[in-house]
Amino acid sequence: MIPVKILCGCGQKYAFDIEPVEGRMPAPVQCPVCGADGTAAADSIIAQALAVEGAAPGVARLRATPALAAVAPPAPAPPSPAAAARAAARPQQEWGPGGQGDTWKWWYYILAGVCIGGYDIWRTVETGRIKYLGGLFLAVFLVAIGVWDFQRKRKKRAGN
Repeated sequence: MIPVKILCGCGQKYAFDIEPVEGRMPAPVQCPVCGADGTAAADSIIAQALAVEGAAPGVARLRATPALAAVAPPAPAPPSPAAAARAAARPQQEWGPGGQGDTWKWWYYILAGVCIGGYDIWRTVETGRIKYLGGLFLAVFLVAIGVWDFQRKRKKRAGN
């Protein structure tokens, strides 16, 4: 089995394990989001994997099994007009701060800071020991991150 990982032109990543037939994909592959053909990309990944496997010393070579039928795989269907329109209308998603991978919202930090600070103050009042006030540094830091993130996102929206 050869692991195949493909990055489609629409930005979708998909992966699968395949047993190649005569060094190629046994069937066509399509992107699960936009339906674009990924067979050529998969064939090139398989070719690279087989080249590395063949270059490795002391590795037993596997004999290719004959194909069940000598029929050319059918041509992949072009993406439907609706799928093409959705892919074209979808804005490019960014990774990093403010992008698709930015799952923490600014108010999460502020809420966490207020909760931690409130708990530390409550424990200090209850016990009369000031050692619990050390957590206030973390609380202030979290609130500062939340305010900074809010300002950054507000400036980004104002610039667009």
